[in-house]
Amino acid sequence: MPRPAVADHTDVDLFDPATFARGVPHDAFATLRRDAPVAFHLEKPKRAGGRQGPGFWCVTTHRHVHEVSRRPDVYSSFLGGFTASDISGAVLDETRMNLMGMDPPDHTAFRAVLREPFGPRIARDLTPTIERFAVGIVDRLLAQPEGELDFVDHVAKEMPLLVLADLLGIGAEDRQLFFDWSNRIIGNHDPDLGGSVQDFLAAKDELFAYGRRVIAQKRAEPGNDLITSVVRARIDGEPIDEQRVVILWFLLLIAGNETTRSSLTGAMEMLSTHREQRALLMSDLDAHLPGFIEETLRLTNPVLHFRRTAAVDVELGGARISAGDKLVLWYPSANVDENVFDRPFEFDLRREPNQHLAFGIGTHFCLGARLARLQMRIMLKELLTRCPAIEVARPARRIHSNFLSGALELPVVLS
Repeated sequence: MPRPAVADHTDVDLFDPATFARGVPHDAFATLRRDAPVAFHLEKPKRAGGRQGPGFWCVTTHRHVHEVSRRPDVYSSFLGGFTASDISGAVLDETRMNLMGMDPPDHTAFRAVLREPFGPRIARDLTPTIERFAVGIVDRLLAQPEGELDFVDHVAKEMPLLVLADLLGIGAEDRQLFFDWSNRIIGNHDPDLGGSVQDFLAAKDELFAYGRRVIAQKRAEPGNDLITSVVRARIDGEPIDEQRVVILWFLLLIAGNETTRSSLTGAMEMLSTHREQRALLMSDLDAHLPGFIEETLRLTNPVLHFRRTAAVDVELGGARISAGDKLVLWYPSANVDENVFDRPFEFDLRREPNQHLAFGIGTHFCLGARLARLQMRIMLKELLTRCPAIEVARPARRIHSNFLSGALELPVVLS
């Protein structure tokens, strides 16, 4: 039975969160795409004293990531969850209540509840609010003393947290709490963020408790916000289970916050490393911002991987995969696949078509993609109009995670 092994081609440990704190290991991914596009990766413990996992299949080409994403009947999100780490028992049960851990038809029914709030009208309804937030963010940025500033703290974290607070109908004054909880949950292997299971569980419990208070308030005093619409919604005539609403709250605050923050930080990095493209962008912001955003998403990949579990025995890319095996879809690899993208490592805001998979594809295509693009467009236009000379001062300090790509800090100067 063919079982190509990652270790036969590269010694980079893709399961180690610290690997991605040093940047995406593009050389290792290029080797795998060429020699073993679906290869088995051994799974060392992530923590000292931890258990060795069962291993997983690395899916590294655009074609195979696309194929797996389009077949939820064969490659399930429900069976084993949506991240590479193995889970079971109550944790797996909870994950299966998360939209990202569902398969059709449950996923289809639950996603339908959110289709209208995240539909085309979101751009019309939220554009004035997001523009107001962007103006305020830049006002506060320009009021800072001269010298280095942290772009993550002053810009990238602010926009998605303000938007989420507005969308969810909660107080923006609590956004630092959401930022801290999110960092401790996503960076639960990062020594700068605690790095322990206890820190992760404490942050999760605090976030859930806050969410339950908000949900109870929305039941008692409905508003014109997303949480109110969810608690009022019905699936097959029945109200949505309380725990599912709490887990949706968790998903929105983590996914909606982390990914947009990462994308805005990545855009700032791209501005400082691609000088000719920046000049082209500045020559006509309205015309070139959409292309700049898509190319930023392709090369910065706010989500590093999602996991699927084989529901049946199947062959993929010449590898024989058994039912129950887990597969990890690597988006930073798929988005520079030489068979899809000409000059894959060259930033080209006029790239057309740009078939990147930064928002996924198929059943689990990112529900908030439209909102994320809108925030990026408005924030970057306001920033570059009023701070056209903003520059990265030093490289970003990146979070230890093999799931989401994020920067803890990106020092910039305004001139």
